[in-house]
Amino acid sequence: MEYIKITKVDDIKLHRRGLCVNGTLHLTTHHLIFTLPPQLDSQQRPVGARELWCCYPMIEKVEFNKGSLELFLEETDITSTGDLLQGANLRIKCRDFTFLAFAFQDIKQCHDVFDSIMKLTCINDISKLYAFNYTPVRIEQDFNSWNDYQQITEFERQGLNLSEDGIDSSYPGSDNWRLSTLNKDYRLCRTYPSKLIVPKSISDTILSHSVKFRSKNRFPTLSYFYRKNGCSIIRCSQPMVGIKQSRSFQDEKLLTEVFKTNGGDGRTNLIVDARPLTNAMAQAALGAGTEIIDNYEGCKRVFLNIENIHVMRESLNKIKEVLKNGDISNQLYNRELLVKSNWLDHVSNMLRATDLLVKSIHLNNMHLVIHCSDGWDRTSQMSSLVQLCLDPFYRTVEGFCILVEKDWCSFGHKFNERSGHLQRETKFYNYTSDSNFQMIKQLNQQFKNHQNTKLESPIFQQFLDCIYQLMRQFPDKFQYNERFLRRLVYHLYSCQYGTFLYDCEKEKRDLQLEVKTRSVWDYFKSRKQEFTNPDYVEYTDVLYPNYSNVKFWFQLYGKSDQELNGFLDIQRQREVLKKKKEEASASVSISSEEVKSLDGDKGNEYALNGFGNGSDYKSNATELAEGYEDETEPEPAGDAHSIPSSDEEDEQEEEDDDDDDDDDVGDDNGELEIGNDKSYDRKDNESNCDPLGNMNVVSRSLEQMEIQ
Repeated sequence: MEYIKITKVDDIKLHRRGLCVNGTLHLTTHHLIFTLPPQLDSQQRPVGARELWCCYPMIEKVEFNKGSLELFLEETDITSTGDLLQGANLRIKCRDFTFLAFAFQDIKQCHDVFDSIMKLTCINDISKLYAFNYTPVRIEQDFNSWNDYQQITEFERQGLNLSEDGIDSSYPGSDNWRLSTLNKDYRLCRTYPSKLIVPKSISDTILSHSVKFRSKNRFPTLSYFYRKNGCSIIRCSQPMVGIKQSRSFQDEKLLTEVFKTNGGDGRTNLIVDARPLTNAMAQAALGAGTEIIDNYEGCKRVFLNIENIHVMRESLNKIKEVLKNGDISNQLYNRELLVKSNWLDHVSNMLRATDLLVKSIHLNNMHLVIHCSDGWDRTSQMSSLVQLCLDPFYRTVEGFCILVEKDWCSFGHKFNERSGHLQRETKFYNYTSDSNFQMIKQLNQQFKNHQNTKLESPIFQQFLDCIYQLMRQFPDKFQYNERFLRRLVYHLYSCQYGTFLYDCEKEKRDLQLEVKTRSVWDYFKSRKQEFTNPDYVEYTDVLYPNYSNVKFWFQLYGKSDQELNGFLDIQRQREVLKKKKEEASASVSISSEEVKSLDGDKGNEYALNGFGNGSDYKSNATELAEGYEDETEPEPAGDAHSIPSSDEEDEQEEEDDDDDDDDDVGDDNGELEIGNDKSYDRKDNESNCDPLGNMNVVSRSLEQMEIQ
């Protein structure tokens, strides 16, 4: 309470979504509360009070300005009256896309509120967050969801036989896995769970030696067992290959035994690198990189071309820029930024990758080994999305809770770091002074804020956005509804519950979160009826995402479907017409012989549509660097999902530990980079479609695969 300079301010105006109301502002230890005047009944008697609550961790940015809020409206003529220069205001941007503004008559009161909110929001110790002081309401007290995810129980539900009695299972390969407690004290890998599922034929000695070959010691371990064919989803981090093309016989042995668990000798399995190809190659200079595929017998590799955390953060920031006047106006600011954000392109690319991987494991009986750089961002996204499409249990409320606990919380997604729970004062801007010193201070503050937020990224929110797209495409196949996802985004940042406060299982135990905080799943399970889809019909078959059918999640952004997606429909139509005109013009000026010649050249130039061995790692990177400077990337094929690209190049920031943000190019050794494959034309989404067809697969063995 010593941080609060002022606890109550009467008669101030709240602006939200272009509306303005008078009320009273209260500042408490954990919440900002705005109380509206009570409504009156037919006899003019007050009937209850209406309140708007905002917890401090939800605040992303605060601006302290002099004058009226009307000064921020483009149509306002500031020369017409001096009344607009009176008073002060606070503009607050929240992480759940809520925009609030408070207008004060007294500048000193406004300054005291600004300072108080800054001190209450910016903390340096996670134990000071609201979750450690939250007292559950009555309907939540009967739940304890911390115990819902039990590792052995969940993997046995998937079909594994991990019990000591050794009862035979009818599922192929279910007896060939074991539980390892080698990481029980987190010394083997700090960010992995204490218990791990590995092939029964692999000893703990081999495991302890294999960890050194993977970034952050995140060695290959089981994430999901697919009981229908005994295939598995394995997750790990990038190999420490480096420029010298190092190898690890223990790592190779571990994956070989994984592929043998279901008796799949001679079958082709898939190593999935979620990064763009050039990013993976650039990591070789830092001692990491991607697998030398010749060292892994019977394996092919695919690059999913999913961008890193910095690109995703800047993409969402452009959407926030469009919505930034959501406090004082109901109009969007600069709609073209929706196009330039490329957010839907990123979501579409993730669904495209999900479609490929689902068909690979379900139709082609491939084991999947998924990794990105450190294996806790894109790896969690892709592993979870594939499981969601394969297993109907994860499309229920109970199953989804377990999926998040297993593949995100347990396997070390950095919720605290990516969400920015421990905020800095650099997010609070005081614009009340026009002096040169103040301007220099603001520029310095913006730079520091950029540095402080460089590890924040909406990775989990993007995962929920992909699920939203799946729910749109399959409206009766999910037990939970859209509001369930939206409230998850809210509680991702609210810090009211302990589920999203830590970066790994070890931190959860060190902080004693299971004892000192409540699980977020208590909130949802105690209100299950509110988050249940009334049209839900249990569906046991596999879902195949339609990556060409994506839209902005307008409910999350507090807008209508027409406001956000109507503009993009017009833009798409313009692009289609423009492309048709260009094609018609080209068909007149280019002879058929020239077209044939050009087609042949392009086929060799971008021969990354299939899989290859990737044996000459350094030479391929050299050829790419030499050849890319003189070549122009082909135009997109104009798929229905594509968002028109900007005419300007967005500035890419350098990153410390993660991938480089170079343009994505491919080599000619047969590696597949699906996100960069502009010629991949999705004609249908039928189950008999070869996921590796339509991609001009070079490998003859893959061309001859029979898809049942």
